[in-house]
Amino acid sequence: MTDKASRPDPSEAVSKLFGGMLKEGKSLADEVSDNAKAVARSALGNLDVVSRDEFDAQAAVLRRTRARIEHLESEVATLLAKLEELETR
Repeated sequence: MTDKASRPDPSEAVSKLFGGMLKEGKSLADEVSDNAKAVARSALGNLDVVSRDEFDAQAAVLRRTRARIEHLESEVATLLAKLEELETR
């Protein structure tokens, strides 16, 4: 019976082994995740991108510019028609 008392409990040994592996695995997974996030941030930082607010502002400017161009094209067409009418008289 002294033999059993000197041996460690197998379930405790297995528990400690898997507990250590899980802790190491979790820390490794956290480290990989952090590294992946850092790489993604770095890659996005190198891209030539604009914020959503800046994009929306530029889109609004573009819409106003297109409307103004369409209005000016209409005025030019009207003036050309008047000029052609005057030339044919």
